[in-house]
Amino acid sequence: MSNHPSSEQLLDLFNWASPGMVITDADGAVVLANKAATELLRDNAAAGTELAGVLGIHDHDVLLAAGTPVENREATFTNPDFPSGYANIGFGKVNGRTYGFWALRPITTHPTPSPAPGDGASTAQAWINRVDRADESYTPVGEDAVVFIQAYYDTCPVAIHLIEEDGTVAHANWKDIAIVGASEKPDTYVGHHIRRIYADQDVVEDFLGRWGEDAPIIDFRADFLNKGERVPVVIFSTAKVEEDKLKNTRCFVFPDSHPDRARDKVKALDLGF
Repeated sequence: MSNHPSSEQLLDLFNWASPGMVITDADGAVVLANKAATELLRDNAAAGTELAGVLGIHDHDVLLAAGTPVENREATFTNPDFPSGYANIGFGKVNGRTYGFWALRPITTHPTPSPAPGDGASTAQAWINRVDRADESYTPVGEDAVVFIQAYYDTCPVAIHLIEEDGTVAHANWKDIAIVGASEKPDTYVGHHIRRIYADQDVVEDFLGRWGEDAPIIDFRADFLNKGERVPVVIFSTAKVEEDKLKNTRCFVFPDSHPDRARDKVKALDLGF
């Protein structure tokens, strides 16, 4: 497993990631929720809320007892503009206590930053606009949350990687390393250019330019490569850009809940082409 990102990177990742990130206690009550989760769940993201019931997941006790990662569980959200999606759930311990680590992704019509001509307004763009908008009701988590975010990074079954300005994979969690077939030798992936794990090079080359421009990539279906085999994934990615310079990306990659669907094309991201 790779080393954790820095505390600063972890806090940025949690607070401003494009999927919902929620940490619950052993009873399923919310302990921490990021900005995206507060947009999906509204008041139901408040500390102490019983999350599983809100999401329409009624076998939390069974999942907790099994303790195994759960991927692409259908979920309901309380934002009427984004009423449904999927939850990926992992269970682990922090300071000897059991917690649940949840990644929530909404269903959108088609990917950002812009739809193909004639497709209409992209709800993916509307989604990231919600995440990015100023909201005084959300208080970013601070240093005391880092230990929980480290556990999230190590436990939640969603692939997370941070890419640097030159395209190098600076950090990747266990799921990300596994999804590209590098679990036995993580250093064959981490520390190398991200392009080698994309099946379609036109997609990743386009992405590299967008990250530098702080252009979000939301709900985009692509294929990663795992030892030469295509792996259908869904990408939610934004970037931390300071003074027009990419510091790192915040890339979340989900195993595709509908792997037989057509992969998204780069041209679908360009208005007028």
